[in-house]
Amino acid sequence: MANYLNFDIYDLQLTNLIGNSQLRQLLISTANWSILVVEDIDCSLELQDRRQPRMMNPDLARMMNIDRYPTTQGGCGACVVLLSKYNPVLDQVDDFTVSSCLTLLCSINGCSITTTEGIGNTRDGFHPIHERFSGFRASQCGFCTPGMCMSLFSALVNAEKIPPPEPPLGFSKLKVSKAEKAIVGNLCRYTGYHPMANACKSFGADVDMEDLGLNSFWRKGDSKDVKLSSLPSYKRNGDVCTFPQFLKSENRNFKDF
Repeated sequence: MANYLNFDIYDLQLTNLIGNSQLRQLLISTANWSILVVEDIDCSLELQDRRQPRMMNPDLARMMNIDRYPTTQGGCGACVVLLSKYNPVLDQVDDFTVSSCLTLLCSINGCSITTTEGIGNTRDGFHPIHERFSGFRASQCGFCTPGMCMSLFSALVNAEKIPPPEPPLGFSKLKVSKAEKAIVGNLCRYTGYHPMANACKSFGADVDMEDLGLNSFWRKGDSKDVKLSSLPSYKRNGDVCTFPQFLKSENRNFKDF
């Protein structure tokens, strides 16, 4: 899956103190839990920034794909990432999407950022979202695909916070009507929205398999059981952790401080 989010790391967690004009210390943890500390970050710097590497901290510039410029207007949704905030008082995590081209680094102190590579990649294997977007032919040039995948992922994560009833095996608690609306903030100029909507609807607990369009998972005339078994397996509350335990500890320590 192409990465148009200006990150070649898998997950980003931000902690530590903010000064008057600069973020004094940026703590970055990748998916393999290696730690990089970047000093003196300009508070006007966004998660995805237009500025050339020479204007940025060299460690941060090396971590970003600066050659892919964002719109900085938040209109297309291609740079959408999942932002997770932890409330140590209530001991709960809130997950929601943000446009990285509009989100200042200093505004997400103590939060966790998950990109499309954080939920699946060539090294660890792709997420069922990636596989279903591919199988339903929901990606053409691929520029908008990462943002759409993260919009749908956010909807799936928040659907798991809904009380029972439990959905059928392999499906989420997300309803088809909500699944279709998960990508309303994402624009595509080439593919068309029908295959994208089909990829989203395939996760819905109340989906009609006959309503899903052409795909590479089954042939026309296959039974419902064959179709269900052909879809890439989706495991609710899977392997993706949107807010790691060590960052919860950091937030608790900061609250006590």
